[in-house]
Amino acid sequence: MTTNSRVSALGVAAVIGALTGILDARPPIVEFALPDHADVIHPATTELVIRFDQDMSPAGWSICGGGPTFPPLDGQPRWVSPRELRVPVKLAAGAEYALSINCPSARNFRSATGEPAEVHPISFRTLREGEAPPTITPQQGADMTRALRSAIDTRYSYRDLRKVDWSAAFDDAKLEEAGTPAAFARRAASMLAANQDLHVFVEVDGKRLASGRRSVAWNVDTGRLKELVPRWTDNGTVAVGRFDDGVGYVLIRSWGSDIRERLRPAFDAIAELSGAKALVVDVRPNSGGDESLARMFAACFVDEPTVYSRSLIRNPDAPEGWEGPFDRVVEPGEGAKFHGKVAVLIGPACMSSNESFILMMRRAGVRETFGEKTWGSSGNPRPHDLGQGVRVFLPSWKDLLPDGSVLEGVGIPPDHPVEWRRGEGDPVLDAALAWLRGTAKGTP
Repeated sequence: MTTNSRVSALGVAAVIGALTGILDARPPIVEFALPDHADVIHPATTELVIRFDQDMSPAGWSICGGGPTFPPLDGQPRWVSPRELRVPVKLAAGAEYALSINCPSARNFRSATGEPAEVHPISFRTLREGEAPPTITPQQGADMTRALRSAIDTRYSYRDLRKVDWSAAFDDAKLEEAGTPAAFARRAASMLAANQDLHVFVEVDGKRLASGRRSVAWNVDTGRLKELVPRWTDNGTVAVGRFDDGVGYVLIRSWGSDIRERLRPAFDAIAELSGAKALVVDVRPNSGGDESLARMFAACFVDEPTVYSRSLIRNPDAPEGWEGPFDRVVEPGEGAKFHGKVAVLIGPACMSSNESFILMMRRAGVRETFGEKTWGSSGNPRPHDLGQGVRVFLPSWKDLLPDGSVLEGVGIPPDHPVEWRRGEGDPVLDAALAWLRGTAKGTP
């Protein structure tokens, strides 16, 4: 369910702070919420509050969610100031609740200048009967802070990549004063965001708090592809098709380990297309997942062990603090193989294990990439216990390109750059098909 003022009404969250009274053209953010993400609150709480960092338009709001986890209203939301909205609720004991301030489909929280607020998801729970609220003492906060600093200094592979002044960052965060595990986790995630690392996150009470974020424009309209690719079949993770001249097409949206069985049509397509001369492998919307699954699919395209990447592993007990570099190798599979020309479609949404897949394909036979440069992020994050139910996940390796350079923050440029233009057709797919069919200039 999504609710909007005028269109509908629902709200939730709380915030403290404001920057200035000057109207700002940048997107508003929720600075603090009560409850905020991962909080544990008393079920007698009767009002939820959300306050933004700048003056807001009173004409609309969007609080997204639905079902049994959406906090039940006990009246109408109301603006109590240009920056603060309050929402009366009636909560149950020992219950889990979830909502989002704005969401991709509804963005009616807007600044006074009309800028939509950044999406701010909130999951929280209420205390069970007889349960004491979770707290941390200043001493416990100091111990957790030391554990976090040690993990960053000794285990974080990209600690120094973006030249963050970690001493100053810790001083500013005042982690030892957080007061609760959730507040500590949120402060830690906010502090770690300075390194712009999408593979760093904090976990508390089973809830994950991302520290990095990205805003990227895809170079693919997946909704239009089914109109452009004949014989289209799609299970939501993998789509396959075949053009009238026999060129095959496979779209893979994710390498997620939780959807392993949904990848089966991609392997079936290789078996069905093994005699074809050309194939499009489209991974433009794929942001990663399980690298072992990516290797299993790439194994359909190699005939001998192939080094596609190298890794340096952070280990403070090793000489100079690093182990390696170690070769990462894709081995030939025992199933069906494809030996024809392959065009791999890539773009800025591609990152992590999907970038590894792209490197596998670039090292295997007649495979060329089309589209735009990938994002450039791979970390193999590992958990570190900070105490009081809080864990931080930090990248443990440096992902190296075959020439030894670091992938993080750089990405993989395409062999054939193609500017994306939304509208009729798909210019990236068109360029790939032209190359596969031998009609592009300079192609064999």
